[in-house]
Amino acid sequence: MSTQAMNPTKVLRLAAWCILLSTLAALTFLAGGHTPSVRGPSGGVGFMAALIGSGVAWWFSLRARDPRLVVAALLSLLPLAFWCWQIYEVVHV
Repeated sequence: MSTQAMNPTKVLRLAAWCILLSTLAALTFLAGGHTPSVRGPSGGVGFMAALIGSGVAWWFSLRARDPRLVVAALLSLLPLAFWCWQIYEVVHV
């Protein structure tokens, strides 16, 4: 895909929705983490949304050289770090 075919605004919108979805899943995970039927789906959706949002933001920030995507990529590290910490807690404990 060439940089002319990319619309940075649409890519930013996708990354922002993924980051928002991951953050909402993290809040659901924290609020209902004691219930397995809440913990599993919110963890799965949240972690995958964080991975997709982070990957899309980083890749297209490098390709399009758009400063808004760089900011989104940096913000996407917060939910990704949360989910990595949660996975570490589950595996380690």
